[in-house]
Amino acid sequence: MAVVNVTRNPEKSLKNGYLATSLVGLGTTLKTFTKQLFRLEESNTVQWPEVEYKYSDRFKGAHFLTKRPDGKVRCTACFLCATNCPAQCITIVAGESPDKGVEKYPVRFEIDILRCVFCGYCEEACPVDAIRMGHEYSMAGLAEDKWVYTKDYLLNREAITQTLGEKQVSEKDENVKHDSVESGLPGIHRK
Repeated sequence: MAVVNVTRNPEKSLKNGYLATSLVGLGTTLKTFTKQLFRLEESNTVQWPEVEYKYSDRFKGAHFLTKRPDGKVRCTACFLCATNCPAQCITIVAGESPDKGVEKYPVRFEIDILRCVFCGYCEEACPVDAIRMGHEYSMAGLAEDKWVYTKDYLLNREAITQTLGEKQVSEKDENVKHDSVESGLPGIHRK
C-alpha cells in the first residue's frame, strides 16, 4: 500500500505554488524580452508586412477560376467542388450554356471565404481544372461583401494579384492536366 504525504495546510501550499510558478514564468518572459531588446538573441518573428513570408509551393491560398482560351469560364457547373467542400461554402447556380460544346455553365459561382477552411478539396475534385488555389495569404478587410468571392472576382484575379507582386495564371492550355490527375488518381479520366 502506497503512502501519500499531505501537507497540514493545503490552502497555504496552493497559494505558494501558484505564486512560485507565476514568478518563474514572469522571469522567463522578462529574460527573453531583455535578450531580444538588446539583440543578444535572434527573434523568430517575421516583420510582416515589411518582410513577406515565403510559403512552399504546396501552400493553398486564395481561390481563382481559370478561363478557356476564348475567355469564357472553364467551369461546367458539375457541382463536384460544392459537393466535396467540407465547409459547404461554395454556391453554384447552373444555367444552359449558349455554347453547343458545353452543356452547362455557372450563372452564379460564389465562395464564402469566412467559412472556407482552405483544404483544397474543391481544387482536387474539379474534373475540368476550373478552380485553383493561389499563393495569396493576405486577405484582410472589414466589409461583409468582400468575403464572398463572386464569379467575376474569381475570374479576374490576375489583375488583383499583380498589384501584390504575384501573377496568378488564369488562362490554361486545354492539353495541360492537373498534377494529381497525371499521377493516376482512380476514377478521373480526361481526354
